[in-house]
Amino acid sequence: MSEDSTPPTRIRATCPECGEVELTPPDVELRVCQVEERSHYAFVCPECNRTVSKPADRRVVRLLTSGGVPAQPWDPPEEALEPRSGPALTWDDLLDLHLELESPDWWARLEAARALRDPAG
Repeated sequence: MSEDSTPPTRIRATCPECGEVELTPPDVELRVCQVEERSHYAFVCPECNRTVSKPADRRVVRLLTSGGVPAQPWDPPEEALEPRSGPALTWDDLLDLHLELESPDWWARLEAARALRDPAG
């Protein structure tokens, strides 16, 4: 059997909308991070065209690379790895920010609020 007649590797993945789908190595993007929990793979579902992204632990990385998917190294920005404190940003917070930024005097009010919190600064 010639190299050209070898059937391509088939990769089974799950789309949250369509269920199990079959892909080939070029259909899958594998991003391997130095922080293992941030490694992931992604594909566009051939049924619904939705982009699907899933975590890739060592086992998944090994399976995908053995099936011919190239691993693309990446490192998250340092800010993504910094510890966070305080409550998470909510949709209401985002809407409030949007409305605030539409106000013509938003910068002056921000500066005034900052001055009240930090009079020395």
